[in-house]
Amino acid sequence: MTYKEAIVKSLEALGGHAYYQDIYQKFSEIYDGELTKTWKKSIQSVIERHSSNSSVFTGKDDLFEAIEGIGKGHWGLKNYSFDEQIELTQEDDEFVEGKISLKRHLQRERNVKLIRTVKNKFIADHGHLYCEVCGFDFEKIYGELGKDFIEAHHLKPISQMTDNEKTKVEDILMVCSNCHSMIHRKKPWLTKGQIKTILK
Repeated sequence: MTYKEAIVKSLEALGGHAYYQDIYQKFSEIYDGELTKTWKKSIQSVIERHSSNSSVFTGKDDLFEAIEGIGKGHWGLKNYSFDEQIELTQEDDEFVEGKISLKRHLQRERNVKLIRTVKNKFIADHGHLYCEVCGFDFEKIYGELGKDFIEAHHLKPISQMTDNEKTKVEDILMVCSNCHSMIHRKKPWLTKGQIKTILK
């Protein structure tokens, strides 16, 4: 089994996407060869060489996708059929249980395909991703590192949703990290208009 094959199997076992730490753990369980001293760096290299998100993409076998943008260590399988998957948006109530509990909780309640659809529609409508509150553009400031990165804010708290409630594209707000944090500073959450008024 090659590293590439083992990484694909690892991500499949992890639900289609994961952070490096979880990929390493699953890879060590799946890979049937001998692990070298630099096996973790080799995993990173293989993923980046087979991702069109990366500057070192080889141009073939575009297998992996940088879920939060390059440099975040969160990778997924391209064209993977996500059913109930994580999308990183900030919910104050959900950060008190620790990393493992948080991940399991979000896997039940987030849909990464929805967020990808929202981002793609936003790009189609506006040409690029930027904060709908303050106008911050990650790519403009951070270059390639910030390309295709923005945070997604659910206007209705996940905790208030009923089972199998559907979320529409217009129910998601594109925001930078600062505005997202400020929205969550009060309960009920501040609205887009309230934050804009504060910024003025």
